[in-house]
Amino acid sequence: MRFAALAFAVLGTAGIVVADAPLGKKPAYTDRELSPFPNAQAITKRIWVPGLDDGYVPQGVTFQAGVLFISSYRSTDPKQDRGPCRVFAVDPETGIVLSQIDLPSQCGHAGGIARGPGRNIVVADSRHVFEIEVSGLERGKLLRVVRAAALTGKLKGSFAAGAADGLWLGAYERSGEPKLYLIPWAKLRQPKLSEIDTVEAVPLPLLAQGAAFDGKGDLWITRSGSRFGELVKLDRKTGAVLVRHAMPIGIEDISFEPGGALWSLSEAGSRRWNAWSAFYPLALRIDVSLLR
Repeated sequence: MRFAALAFAVLGTAGIVVADAPLGKKPAYTDRELSPFPNAQAITKRIWVPGLDDGYVPQGVTFQAGVLFISSYRSTDPKQDRGPCRVFAVDPETGIVLSQIDLPSQCGHAGGIARGPGRNIVVADSRHVFEIEVSGLERGKLLRVVRAAALTGKLKGSFAAGAADGLWLGAYERSGEPKLYLIPWAKLRQPKLSEIDTVEAVPLPLLAQGAAFDGKGDLWITRSGSRFGELVKLDRKTGAVLVRHAMPIGIEDISFEPGGALWSLSEAGSRRWNAWSAFYPLALRIDVSLLR
């Protein structure tokens, strides 16, 4: 297993780990060991996702200006799939939480997070999107929700990806014909949005959990459940699968760094899903060139 060398230490702080162990605060609710997972040779950094001890389930991730933004909802009950939502700003070099913000009560899942217009970020929930103001972006200071829009019709916010021309929103579906829709940034000023407001759509596979565009403009999607996880590259016009890589179960959202590294996270082993066979509630930095 290959991990980047990490040269920091925090003395006298319970739960902070160093060197090749995951960064950040190890959860206290379990003594389970981290599970092996497919394509571990491509993982270059691991961070315990924040909020685990408080029952937060990690969902969305985006990397912007050297800061990792993670969205989560709170639930410890396998039958409860909605709860209060929180966004964390994390230093990817130390795993330390720089800032956090609670979202309005309309938010219940916070399934995706994306780079927004200007220096802001956008959180996608099943039927809402929330734009969050960020001050001192390189320090990840989350200030306030500046805008919210309701999603109607076929438009759902299970996950999101930010691009120069707008916000992409995709739906997690177990059946049917889901799509990833592009909404121009100017449309986000509307109080309600539907598929009528979109300008492009890409067919999605079932059980999609996250989306991101790499530096070449290629579309990558994660798919997962309690027994499988995978990362696939899609044809942007037809939705056909071009490349497929095995990933941890419970893998969620994804986001590319400017240099090409890919960030993702898994909900497997969060308090809600601690009975799953695998345990790795981590944010993961992936070298795509090392995937098999």
